[in-house]
Amino acid sequence: MPNYDPDHVEHTIIAGNVQIVLEEGKPDPAYWAYPTLGMKFPGVALIHDWWGLTSSVRRLANLMATMGHYVIVPDLFNGETAHTPQQAMRLVEALGEGNGYPRIHSALAVLERHNNCNGSVAAVGIGMGGSLAFEAALTRTDLEAAVAFAGFPQRFFGRFKDARAPILALYGEHEPHVVPAAVDKLRKELTASTLTHKVVTIPGLGHEFLFDHPNDIQREQQRLALREMFAFMDKHLQSAIKPKINKTK
Repeated sequence: MPNYDPDHVEHTIIAGNVQIVLEEGKPDPAYWAYPTLGMKFPGVALIHDWWGLTSSVRRLANLMATMGHYVIVPDLFNGETAHTPQQAMRLVEALGEGNGYPRIHSALAVLERHNNCNGSVAAVGIGMGGSLAFEAALTRTDLEAAVAFAGFPQRFFGRFKDARAPILALYGEHEPHVVPAAVDKLRKELTASTLTHKVVTIPGLGHEFLFDHPNDIQREQQRLALREMFAFMDKHLQSAIKPKINKTK
């Protein structure tokens, strides 16, 4: 994860593993990162790719918290991570079709109710998580924004014009899994919406946006993608709210 250089106040944060409660009452593992100041910040549900909740995802969560967001990362694979595509596919199959989104829905609900969240909430996803961020934008009525890094739009075609939240979709120039025709179709459907959506292609990148040890070119490519994400969230999420101070006479 590169150093990021936006015009933001950088906050000291707290981060660690937590349990969130799903709507049916079951505990669900997650990673949590948030600023230490006693203010109300916008919330972000960060959704990992099929590799699982890796160190690079945790670093992104920490960065987003540093930039002034309450971030929760549901661990859809319950502590397991993959190192090969074959392992990743097994984890996806074990999760099961349709079992990921309810856990994202619960994480978003937790953020909406959290006493240090200002109620302005976004879903941000990577790869498989990008697809779930699309689903959140098409499903929830209380979401302010959704950001999808290399999300798969195919199963949602025909619905994007009715999206309920603004969507930023980011793809690498050499994305191998979402062909240019599919990206163009996504762009066309989003253009038909009444909301302010954006589709961005990052030069030089493929499917991956996060690198543990980026070279200089990858570092600059990541910075470009992160600038797009933070600018989009700054536009659509409410800024942090300072607590009221009770003055005594």
